[in-house]
Parts: sequence; structure tokens; C-alpha cells
Amino acid sequence: MAGVVKGGVAVVTGGATGIGFALARQLADRGMKVILASTNRERLDKAVAAIRAEGGTAVAEVCDVTDRAAVRALAARVEQEHGPVDLLCANAGGTTTGTYLEHDDGDWDWSIDVNLRGATNSLQAFYPAMAERGSGHIVLTGSQTAYAPDWVLQHGPYVAAKAAVHTLVFTMRQEAAERGVALSLLVPAGTDTEVLKGQRSRPDRYGSAREGGLRMGENLPELGTEGLWLSADEVARRAIVGIDANLPVIITHPAMRPLVKHYFDRILAAYDTAAEAAIAAGQPA
Repeated sequence: MAGVVKGGVAVVTGGATGIGFALARQLADRGMKVILASTNRERLDKAVAAIRAEGGTAVAEVCDVTDRAAVRALAARVEQEHGPVDLLCANAGGTTTGTYLEHDDGDWDWSIDVNLRGATNSLQAFYPAMAERGSGHIVLTGSQTAYAPDWVLQHGPYVAAKAAVHTLVFTMRQEAAERGVALSLLVPAGTDTEVLKGQRSRPDRYGSAREGGLRMGENLPELGTEGLWLSADEVARRAIVGIDANLPVIITHPAMRPLVKHYFDRILAAYDTAAEAAIAAGQPA
């Protein structure tokens, strides 16, 4: 497939609502058979019915991406019933809110499992078949918060997990390309989704849901008012444009650039400081 979205089979995790549903809907409109995976049967059935009503081909699959065995079973079932997967959108995610002192072990475990291991479980399940046949495209959904981690505070486990997803794409992209598989990182920011309701699908083994709040970071660059908040449909449209172009990083909210620059400028400044200290000590910078 190598970056061109047309026909074939797509799997979208977290596909019942938000960005996942918008992606599934637009991929179906491109002629793809879309497998929507999520934890809630009712929401899945509603999403599939909506796509079918528009003439698309969609299938519902209940699957919890934190369950490695379930994701591998999903991959095997899709391959057997629908054929090779051309596009995997590992999009499932959710966040907790509250201070670090308020977050308990269950909060950390769930956030890392759904946001990071959900991505790695999906990779382990679907990537080998793509690599074996030498074709396919994988999109991992990250988050703008990983490139501006002190922009919105008090959901630290989510930000940490998404930052790991970002680095995973870069560590893996060259290897995947050598095997004929494209790999892209989707980086959405403010989007009209239900991400803050994600804990409604939190399994009981992680304990009760975290009920806290978010707050904005301080001493950050001023942002304009345009382009900071997009619909899920618009984010999905921009995502598919990026997939078509086989971009390594698909940015959906360019208006966020000042915050990203501020973050990386501080990191680069630390290198300058280290170089200056080395030179002052008579050592090579």
C-alpha cells in the first residue's frame, strides 16, 4: 500500500468514537473494508451502522487493546475472514486527570497499557504479516502533548505514554520501510472527541477511575485563536492526506508550532550550555 489509501482492508482501534470513527468513516468512503475495534459493543454497532448507511463496508470487533492475546486473536480473525490488512490505525487511547500525587498504581498501569501497550500490542499482532508479504501501512496515534508536555498539566501518565509512542515510530520506521511497510505518527491536538470519557472503558482490574482535573501550564508562548480546536472529521481528513503522502509525522494542528518550538528550544539551549561549559573547561564541545 505504501501510503496510498484506496481499497483493501483497514483496522482502526478505538474506532467507535472520535478520531477513530472519523478515520473509519472516511476510509470506508475511499472504498476500504473497515474493521472497527473497540471495547463497547453498543458504540461499535452504532458506528458501523452509520458507515453502512452511507454505503461503506464496516465490521465491528469488540477488542481491548490492553489485552495482548485479544489483539493477536483479532489480527488472526481479520486475516482469516477479510484478508490481509493493508492499513492499521492503532488509535485507541484514553487519559486520567489529576495531580501526580493523586494518581495511584492503577491509574499509571491503565494509562500506559491503553496508550503505549495498546500500540505495541497492535504492532506485534499486525506488523509481522505485513512485513512477510512486503506491504502495508501502520499509523500510530500520538498526541501534541508529547511535543508540548507542559502545555496541559495533570495528565502525566498519558503524556509519558504518548511520548514513548512518538519515539517508537522513529526507531521503527526505517526497519519497516526495508520490509515494504510504511509507518506514520499521527499527532493530533485539540479535537472534538470523548477522550476525557475514556475511563468508562477502563477494565475493573485497574481499579476505580481517576476523577481529577486538568490545568494549563504557565509561562508559555501565546497562541492565536484559529486552528487550535478541530472537529474529528477534519483531523481524520488531514490524517489521510498524510497517509497518502507517507509522511513520517502527520501534524494536524500547525497552529501549535509555537509551543513545540518553545519546548525544543529549551532542550537545545541545554546543549548550548553544556558546550559552553566544556569549552570553558578546556574540553572539546
